[in-house]
Amino acid sequence: MKDIEHLVRVAVIFLTAIAFFLVARAMIKPPDYGKLGRYRAGALDDIKALPVKYAGQASCAGCHKAQAKEKAGSSHRGMACESCHGALAAHAAAPKGPKPSKPSEAEMRRFCLRCHEASVSRPAKFPTVDDSKHNPDVACSMCHKPHAPKL
Repeated sequence: MKDIEHLVRVAVIFLTAIAFFLVARAMIKPPDYGKLGRYRAGALDDIKALPVKYAGQASCAGCHKAQAKEKAGSSHRGMACESCHGALAAHAAAPKGPKPSKPSEAEMRRFCLRCHEASVSRPAKFPTVDDSKHNPDVACSMCHKPHAPKL
């Protein structure tokens, strides 16, 4: 009988731990969890309630026709304006209000290299440069037009 006592103690500890876990889970788990698989159904409403930050490509092209036309014929045609200029929903809603950000000449090189720095992870046909050899200390916009880089 003495040999079984330690097994009974371990079993009681495990059962207590399992009971504690089940009670804690019941208290913490949101009531709508699991209605949409392994998600909380209310999360969709929470996301919908967040303010819209991005205006979308068509919103920019409506007012900035020259830049949109220039970009449409370039290798940057598939890039959203907001990729470089930041979230623009507030600007689109009130054009005279907040202005889009534009990378300064000082930060232009670092900014362009986010996409164009030479890396083995990029496709072979994707235009990349070796930062140390390709016009070091010169802003990219001195030679390339950002909306139409090949021009």
